[in-house]
Amino acid sequence: MSFSCWLLCIYSLWLKVSPAESKSWDAEVPQSVIGLEGSCVVIPCLFNYPGTDRQASQFTGIWSTVSNENVYHSTASKISKTFEHRTSLLGNLNQRNCSLKIDHLRHADSGQLMFRVEIADFDKYSFHQSKVSITIKDSPGQPTLSIPEEISSRKRVTASCIVYHSCPSNPPNFTWSHKGTVSTQSLQQTNGQWKMTSSLNFIPSKTDHKKALSCTAVFQGGKKGTDMTTLEVKYPPENVSVISKDSVAEGSTANMTCSSDSNPAPHTYHWFSEAGILLSEGHTFILKNVSRHIGTIYCAAINTEGHTNSSPTQLNVLYPPEIKAGLSCTLGASGMTCQFAIDSHPASEIKLWGADPSSELQTREEKHGTLTIVTLQVALGFSDTVHCQATNSQGNYTLNLQVPYNPEPNNSMLLYISYAATSIFVMIMIVGFSVWIIKRCRRTEAPLTLQPKMEMNASSQYEPKRKCTDLNPSYDGSEHVYGNMALDDPYAEEYPYEYASEYEETYANV
Repeated sequence: MSFSCWLLCIYSLWLKVSPAESKSWDAEVPQSVIGLEGSCVVIPCLFNYPGTDRQASQFTGIWSTVSNENVYHSTASKISKTFEHRTSLLGNLNQRNCSLKIDHLRHADSGQLMFRVEIADFDKYSFHQSKVSITIKDSPGQPTLSIPEEISSRKRVTASCIVYHSCPSNPPNFTWSHKGTVSTQSLQQTNGQWKMTSSLNFIPSKTDHKKALSCTAVFQGGKKGTDMTTLEVKYPPENVSVISKDSVAEGSTANMTCSSDSNPAPHTYHWFSEAGILLSEGHTFILKNVSRHIGTIYCAAINTEGHTNSSPTQLNVLYPPEIKAGLSCTLGASGMTCQFAIDSHPASEIKLWGADPSSELQTREEKHGTLTIVTLQVALGFSDTVHCQATNSQGNYTLNLQVPYNPEPNNSMLLYISYAATSIFVMIMIVGFSVWIIKRCRRTEAPLTLQPKMEMNASSQYEPKRKCTDLNPSYDGSEHVYGNMALDDPYAEEYPYEYASEYEETYANV
């Protein structure tokens, strides 16, 4: 509030209808005022004098103690050293306002004060009957914090903090522990005090529940006053969840509880199946004869502020091993492969053996949820009974499996036919390729050219397979001439070159 505003308030409060002419001297001041050390105090004052209004230049205002020590004087040089530079006359004497301000209060300022007015060329008067008592305190009055009785999350609310003080020119500053919009208002009281109100407008949330809300008033001189309250914020259910045992055996009973965080506590709980069918009402839900095929379950918590559903919950149902599929065997190149599935939760420890229990058969296992796919590989011709044992924490299961000698005959027949066809095709390819190579080699040999040859001795060990005849009977052995020798073969004339390539020599040296 500005200086002119609060001064006008003082004047409006204390000034009564001033008659054009008064019959007596009198002053209106509070009997006592309270000031804070280090701050200031304002003493409201209105006075009357006989006669008509005078000019302002004719007035001299004086405030003094009962020991006649000048607290304030219109002539500054006449003010006591104790109050020098600390007092001022706020009121306008021409308007009969004699309000006094004392700044930077000290404990020594305590005591009674009275006002005296001197009117030039008229009269002067001390208002002994209208003394005011000043009390200086060490600590300020505590603020008073108030909030609505009911606060809901996400709904705007206003909190108020009120404090009284005696220094309107330097009112206290307010600080709040919560963010929001702050506004202030100041009202003058009848005893030299001012009522200061600070309002905080904010939207609370669930996180504000049980938190402290405080306002602090800082007065002139640095002294503080604080008030605090705990927020009670209402909010709908949050963090709704289903609580149950970590696991439950199939066929037993499961106890489930709907948990939530809300204020106030939920007054109703609903339980629903995966399909949204209402199963039960109440904080706790008892499910009898639990099955591994039970679907998900969720609950809803409801209070005056709203309702919230939990996430779907799947019970962890435990059950012993069970063979889910019969033995299935297929024939391969490396042997026979057999597969079967075991369903259990938790997963089972699986052991397979043949005639000798101490010799386990090697298997391969694959996990698919609660199913375990077991693969067994045996050599061709294996025909024996395989013993399978699956064990978990809920029990065990033993099964004797007969591995067939010829599994899936249709597949085996097709496999054999495939093998035979492949073998025949390979043999045909080899024979055909060999014939082609031989003919290719014969056609690519160069034809022999008849030309004279050097004489050489025929080996006595060589005996031709065909009979030779002399084509030149006149040869007497004296001439150095080669005689043509013809093979005694009916095909020799028709295919001379072919036979020439078949033997090393076409013409023999004689």
